[in-house]
Amino acid sequence: MWTVLGVFAFIALVPAFWYWIAPAISDLVGPVPVLAVITGWLPVGGFLAAVGFYLVNHDDLLARTRVRMAWVLGVWGVLALTTMPVDVNSPPLVHEYYTGLQVGFLGALTGAVLVPVGVYALWKPFHRRKEPTTAVWGYAFAVFAVVLLLLAAALSWLT
Repeated sequence: MWTVLGVFAFIALVPAFWYWIAPAISDLVGPVPVLAVITGWLPVGGFLAAVGFYLVNHDDLLARTRVRMAWVLGVWGVLALTTMPVDVNSPPLVHEYYTGLQVGFLGALTGAVLVPVGVYALWKPFHRRKEPTTAVWGYAFAVFAVVLLLLAAALSWLT
């Protein structure tokens, strides 16, 4: 039942985001380019940073806190998926805000491959018999989120 409800909510949220929410946010943060980039990066980049924070602190969290954080991350993840760049005739968005949205989402797709490859490429030569800890994965996701933010800022400045 929750899956069906989640699918319907996702289907309803994508058009709502691109037709009403994103243009309103774009108009609000548009006059300040740095704020526009950060706001565009926040749905997906902030989610990746929060996942990193969760993984770094995973062993120190109480069981109830882990469950609550997992729920928060799950809801945030679904909301981050609504920022998927789709071909809709939405109102025009401020360039910096749209760049943050694009880099955040497309970076998350490439990060699904790049983060594990990077962790294993840097971990295995020094720790041949051990697997990376959850803290190592957390730091990798947090660093990747910051790299995405810097990439979004650079791309919005260059174009």
